[in-house]
Amino acid sequence: MALLLAALLVAADQITKAWVVTALPVGSREVPLGLGFHIVHVRNNGAAFGMLRNLHLQLAGVDIDGTLALGVLSAAVAVVIAVTLLRSGRNFTALTRVALALVLAGATGNMIDRFRLHYVVDFIHFHVRGFDFAVFNLADASIVIGAILLLLASALQPRALAADEVPARRRPRHEPRPLPGGDFPEVPPLRPEGHEPDARRSP
Repeated sequence: MALLLAALLVAADQITKAWVVTALPVGSREVPLGLGFHIVHVRNNGAAFGMLRNLHLQLAGVDIDGTLALGVLSAAVAVVIAVTLLRSGRNFTALTRVALALVLAGATGNMIDRFRLHYVVDFIHFHVRGFDFAVFNLADASIVIGAILLLLASALQPRALAADEVPARRRPRHEPRPLPGGDFPEVPPLRPEGHEPDARRSP
């Protein structure tokens, strides 16, 4: 179910991005949605929420494109989470599985953009009065919500383990108490039925 949830979220992320690319030109006027949310078409060659824009790395004298590096990082995260869910998903709580599915979906959605377009399509802009938040997309939101749920699951896990602890074994009320010497009194063996001693038989 976690992988199915991740697949549905990736599909929703790609569909909404495709709609924005088709309906709104880059840099066009924002479309208000209400409650401070607006729709706008922005191309982001950095990380989530516009961080690390125009990133370039050099490794052993080789210039590495930052967008490609972030795409590889997203792919690595997605593979690790998917393998973890396949191998050990049943051992996690439902909240942990949902959280991992959200992070997996977010990493996969942005990875597809980086490899296919060489940038990420952002389109959700929240600003109200003096507060202006960075433009993001559904994949970014999935990563953030998943991370918060992972922290919540980690905080709740110790309480769940404490509730599942087996209490110390108590002596049943019907269990006989040992004698002061530490041994139980000997009980004579029972004779099988039909083998009563013959009082008429001389010793």
